[in-house]
Amino acid sequence: MSSTPAPRPRVRCRRWWRDSLLVLFVFASLLAGWYWLSPASSPIHYLFTTEALPAVPREPRPATLDPAPIPPPWKEGYRIARERPEVLERLACYCGCYWSQGHQNALDCFRDRHAEGCPLCLRMAQRAEQLDRAGYSFEEIKRLTDREFSSSR
Repeated sequence: MSSTPAPRPRVRCRRWWRDSLLVLFVFASLLAGWYWLSPASSPIHYLFTTEALPAVPREPRPATLDPAPIPPPWKEGYRIARERPEVLERLACYCGCYWSQGHQNALDCFRDRHAEGCPLCLRMAQRAEQLDRAGYSFEEIKRLTDREFSSSR
């Protein structure tokens, strides 16, 4: 009579799952710690938050580029930045320049050639001008543009 050997316990498989879960737990803990302890301008907040970004006006206010040499349609955005800097400096830009280029507000996009070729920067400037001409307060303009453009990122 031949007896069948008893099944071997699956120690390796159990150990692999346990180790994998431990690594996953440690990674998730580190990610959560980075999120909670890092400043709001860090990349982790940019990726994982749906809240509006802050807009920090610079002191002194930066000069924007002259719209004359800028090709259309981007010229309009630079014109708006030149005519209404007090509105754009109170808005956050959601094109990604907030942490990639250190921009603190939407006006920063127009102090260099960043906004040339960026459709989001242009649309934000146009929308801000439209709301400003309609008589909205700065707080209302910020609230409306944050709601409209924060999902763009």
